[in-house]
Amino acid sequence: MGALGFGLRNLFRNKIRTALVVVVIAIPFFLLLALQAIGGAVEQQSAKLMHDVNTLLQLRARGSMGHVNMIDQDRLLPASVIAAARNTPHVIEVEPYLLAMAPITFPNFVMHVGLAPSAAKRLESHGEAGSPRIVAGRDFRPADAGKDVAIIGQGYAEWAGIKPADVGSAKLTVDLSRTHPVIYAIERPPRELAIIGIYASGYVFGDLQLFMPIDTFRSIYGTDDSLSWVFVRADSATHVAQVAENLRASVGDVADIIVPESAAEFTATAAATVGGLSTTGTLLAIALVVVVIFFITLMQVRERRREIGTFKAIGAAESRIAGQFTSEAIATTLLGALFGLAIFRLGGEAIAGRLFALGVGPFLPSHYRPLFDSLAMDTTLSFGLLVPLLLGALVASVVGVAYSVWQALRLSPVEAMKHE
Repeated sequence: MGALGFGLRNLFRNKIRTALVVVVIAIPFFLLLALQAIGGAVEQQSAKLMHDVNTLLQLRARGSMGHVNMIDQDRLLPASVIAAARNTPHVIEVEPYLLAMAPITFPNFVMHVGLAPSAAKRLESHGEAGSPRIVAGRDFRPADAGKDVAIIGQGYAEWAGIKPADVGSAKLTVDLSRTHPVIYAIERPPRELAIIGIYASGYVFGDLQLFMPIDTFRSIYGTDDSLSWVFVRADSATHVAQVAENLRASVGDVADIIVPESAAEFTATAAATVGGLSTTGTLLAIALVVVVIFFITLMQVRERRREIGTFKAIGAAESRIAGQFTSEAIATTLLGALFGLAIFRLGGEAIAGRLFALGVGPFLPSHYRPLFDSLAMDTTLSFGLLVPLLLGALVASVVGVAYSVWQALRLSPVEAMKHE
């Protein structure tokens, strides 16, 4: 029987010992795979946070609300702001808006908003997108640009007597001669807008708006190419501060820039903190795999020096002895790795999540933890991860065997056989 056969047969000489060795090797394998899963989940969650965080900067005329008919608040941004914003590094989106106020039942008023048909319908109270949903009719289409069409909030529609069934045939008259204590009249002819949709925002004031194409707004209100607001989106939370600084330099003192610096900084810091902890844990797990396998194989050979001495006494070649122990170590390592992989595939998602909560969670500041309470663990095993992992484990086992066998072979048969 060759060295490979003897090595594989030795696995079954002491089944309990082999089983224990396999379990000991499987544990660091599983830990490494679990930490890899945690790292992937953290990376996905961090990417989501970086995408979802408010990376939107708002520009409006210095010291003004930017409403075209609001008393003492009607200063607008110059059109040059658009080109400056679009030429700013790390800016991925620029959306211009025009806003005006219209009186309804005193003391209330509504907002008229001009925007590009594809732009987000922002709720004027905070400039939020608000995710208003169309509850009747349809949304804007590119072909609506410049047409006398509008989408009305359900609160405004109720005041105007427009019901969902009326959408498509209902019209709303925009009369700029009507005033309010904070609104001044504009000498422009009234204009009828066809209501093509009704939206709902989820709160009262958010439903008191009317959206129309921005060119239609200019035509009704007689505005030039000036703008009420410009929203600029940075490509990442990490670039928000830089975009704000560049905008201040390029736009000058004509604009106030409202920057969500705290949210962006918080998200970037949270992602970096958790990602760093996950990376550190993965590196430690790799080191643990190598160390465990090296010392397990080292101990397996050392406790069998008597056997090596016997082989030397009967004239066995050193290469045969080394091959036997090497094949046994490789087989044990592969069994341990397969067992670790099986545990990971069967229970990795639940265990990895718990491991994150116990191992990484305590190192996070309390205000970061809610961001990572529910990580989407993926127990899919990638070829690019398994191959280097198995090769590293096999190298560790071969080096451990080679070192311990080399030490044993240096002994004479009598010295080796005396070892217990």
